[in-house]
Amino acid sequence: MSHEPETADDNRLAGLGPRARSILLTHTTALALTLLLGFAGFASRPAAAQPPEAQAPEAQAPDSEAEHADTGAPVAEETFFDSLDLTVVNVDVYVTDKAGRPVSGLTADDFEIFEDGRPVKVSNFYTVAGADTADPARLEPLPADRPGADLDLPVAGVPADQQLSLIVYVDNLFVRPFNRNRVLREARGFLRQVLRNGDRAMVVSFDRSLHVRQPFTTDHSLVETTLLELEELTGWGVQAQSERKDVIRRLNNSRDAFEAEGHVEGYATARFFEVRQTIQALEQQVEALAGLPGRKAILYVSDGFPMTAGEDLFHLLELRYPGRTGGQLSATRFRARRMIRSLTYEANAHRVTFYTIQAIGLRSPSSLSAESSSNDGSLIEIDTVYEASHEASIEMMARDTGGLAALGTNNIRGALERVADDFANYYSLGYMPTRSETNRYHRLEVKVKRKGLRVRHRSGYRAKPIDTRMTESTLAALRFGGARNALGIQFSSGRPSDEDGGRFLVPIEVRIPIGRVALLPRAQSHEGKLRVSVAVKNDDGDVSPVTIEPLGLSIPDHAIDTARQQHYVYAFALRMRKGSHSVSVGVRDDLAGESSFTIGAVEVGS
Repeated sequence: MSHEPETADDNRLAGLGPRARSILLTHTTALALTLLLGFAGFASRPAAAQPPEAQAPEAQAPDSEAEHADTGAPVAEETFFDSLDLTVVNVDVYVTDKAGRPVSGLTADDFEIFEDGRPVKVSNFYTVAGADTADPARLEPLPADRPGADLDLPVAGVPADQQLSLIVYVDNLFVRPFNRNRVLREARGFLRQVLRNGDRAMVVSFDRSLHVRQPFTTDHSLVETTLLELEELTGWGVQAQSERKDVIRRLNNSRDAFEAEGHVEGYATARFFEVRQTIQALEQQVEALAGLPGRKAILYVSDGFPMTAGEDLFHLLELRYPGRTGGQLSATRFRARRMIRSLTYEANAHRVTFYTIQAIGLRSPSSLSAESSSNDGSLIEIDTVYEASHEASIEMMARDTGGLAALGTNNIRGALERVADDFANYYSLGYMPTRSETNRYHRLEVKVKRKGLRVRHRSGYRAKPIDTRMTESTLAALRFGGARNALGIQFSSGRPSDEDGGRFLVPIEVRIPIGRVALLPRAQSHEGKLRVSVAVKNDDGDVSPVTIEPLGLSIPDHAIDTARQQHYVYAFALRMRKGSHSVSVGVRDDLAGESSFTIGAVEVGS
């Protein structure tokens, strides 16, 4: 691949000599990202650095191991300095009085933060009190809906790391349609109340598999329309209720305890499988949000799912056969607490807060016996166990992530107004972690020095390596159509070259303004340290693994002033199948601790 300076300013570098010019202008690599149609995966392999005048080599076989060949091309010398990892842990804190009313007017000095029981110093402080919402008539979609748009666009004076991304998540597996639709009608008004111009919202439903009904958008009318359409979907809560009543009938008609236990075991096994499906889908949604900047909230609409599947029927089994013991012990095999805790750990790691709405509302403890035309006190008793189990699961999701749970209430509007209070009244406390352990979960505790106040916040966070955060942000930009681009990197693609097997090699260039890159003075040069990440999505939605490559810049002292006006060109090639592709590229300045991302569209073989 040949690379020539594109502007008069670039031509000034011609006098730097071939080595300096190569280091400054161009790094060429070939990434074999081969998408097998019908298979959601890519294989990748970086090739060697090439001088600007050289043709990029053909990418290696996708199933071979990555390596760098020695071609004799000039490369940057190894630099010896550490990456700057200015990670700030943001803890969103909600403070209320004893009556549950939001408390404003607090300062950083009113708070204490403890990480794993040790006090840490508040370094960042941001507060929102009684935030005004936008007039729905004036809401206008922002360019963030377009691939490649900049998420750093100012939104009502809100910093990028405080902007809200809200997901309305409807769990159709564990909800009755009538209950769901009652909540959705109130939710449409709620969205008009809380979303400001520029806040992004998304609608997702779980229908035994995860469906994105409306991708992130700032056009809130689209969200309202989608919620209206969701009222036509099936909800499996009625079927689940019927199955439970059928198992109770068979249990009561059983000839002995052994037969009755078989009915309960079968029911609990099936329900536990559904609970696991539900939690895994929630984890999938949470993980997808990992690299998205700002605050993230999931409004989870469901009748609730059991903390312990079949717990109520194991209890009934012991009531029907008093001589049998161990029913409650058997039920522990179907307990979901660990899975829920894993979900909330992931949510906390990615700054995602759950607000759970139990759509079933207020229900009489005797409802089951009434439905069964029976005054059997045992049915009332197990009904109470059943309801408590369904409440405990979604209450835990909200509590451990600092959110709110609306349980056993028909006042859905009032519950949503409490959520709106959270969005409009909160404190964000930031601090620099004192320890550098990565992939470890750290417990968080926030205290308010003033007496009589209540505090909610996420219960912990997980420290992540730099490459993990780069991977998450690269994928988030690809999935959600936006990118933070403080460095001002630019993407361009060249003409694809046809290869055997229906594949094409597509040249890609990423231009990085050197004037925005942090450079460290050395003996006779200025040096920088970058990382470049790449991921690709095809028109079927299949996404490649993220490839990350470190880059070193070395610019002679006599050329530094000129270089600051130029671009570092990172060139590579992607091997693709025919079709439409989105390419997400991230660049991290390791010295400055700043990351930028951009998205480009590539059409192959049209």
